Amino acid sequence: MKFPLIFLSGLVLAACGHKEDTKPPTSSADSTSSYLTDSVRRLNPESELTLNGTVTFDQDNVVRVFPLVSGNVEKATVTLGSYVQKGQDLAVIRSGDISNYVNDYQADKADLEVAQQNLKNVQAQYKAGFTSETDFITAKNALQKAKDELGRSANILRVYGGSNTSGQPYFTVKAPIAGYIVEKNVNTGQDLRSDNTNPLYTISSLQQIWVMANVYEADIPEVKQGQPVDVQVLAYPDKVFRGRVDNISSVLDEQARVLKVRIVLDNKDGLLKPDMFATIHVHLPNTAAQKGMAVAQKALVFDRDHYYVVVQDAPNKFDVREVNVIQNTTRYAFVEGGNLKPGTRVVTEGSLLLYNDLTN
Repeated sequence: MKFPLIFLSGLVLAACGHKEDTKPPTSSADSTSSYLTDSVRRLNPESELTLNGTVTFDQDNVVRVFPLVSGNVEKATVTLGSYVQKGQDLAVIRSGDISNYVNDYQADKADLEVAQQNLKNVQAQYKAGFTSETDFITAKNALQKAKDELGRSANILRVYGGSNTSGQPYFTVKAPIAGYIVEKNVNTGQDLRSDNTNPLYTISSLQQIWVMANVYEADIPEVKQGQPVDVQVLAYPDKVFRGRVDNISSVLDEQARVLKVRIVLDNKDGLLKPDMFATIHVHLPNTAAQKGMAVAQKALVFDRDHYYVVVQDAPNKFDVREVNVIQNTTRYAFVEGGNLKPGTRVVTEGSLLLYNDLTN
């Protein structure tokens, strides 16, 4: 019975020796590289001015489609928000104007045939000496006039989309550019008058959009053209769209008593839609304040009434440090403590996961 006891004692000693060699816990993200880091920066603390606004389409890159004829809408083929290609049919209008243009073309075509035959007759008579040169010149001028009239009628018919052969009184509204239907004021069965001032459709590419921000009178001196801004919308609360103040209006809105400020943003992903409500953070430099340590907002971890950052000391080596937050902006948190220096790498994406692994 001595050997089992000796063997059991060896196992206990081996287990104790293994416990002494246990390393501090590290994050599982170390091996998968599912985290991102950013450098600590020494920056001037910024003040922020928060504004409210609305997303709208780029008024400099928009086409409003008006009807060229009056009549009744036989069919409206696209809906609000649809994407259309250049030249795509948008609506079909049954119009008496097209009938008149077709009739004019047919009449001018008949006049041309008469003028051609008349010139042949007069030319034969002129060669035989039975008519004067004046009659011959008059017949030639009449033929040229008939050709000009037919050309004018054909051009008008071409502009309005009519057919030279069929007398069908239909006008097809086509998309002049490719883009999204951002405004629609037409429905099937609707009557269109010649004095209609509303566009049938408004088309915008939405590759760039505008954000119109409202600035109250007390904040007008703080806003300058070219200032960097961060824009956030309710649909994407964790995403920040960065831009600059592009234009400042010179006239206040009479009803809201605010000054309109225009911000231009790239929208290649199509995330921003017209009429979305937006929150705009205007960055105001605080030149009087001393520079401080700035870390990305995602680097902060809040736990038990304290703020922490996860510092990457070396590849696969991390350290949790407590910091004091002096000031928060949408981009950075200005902090003290933690022995942070410019260039220190702090974890942004995956910081909470690493923090939990290192502290539990």
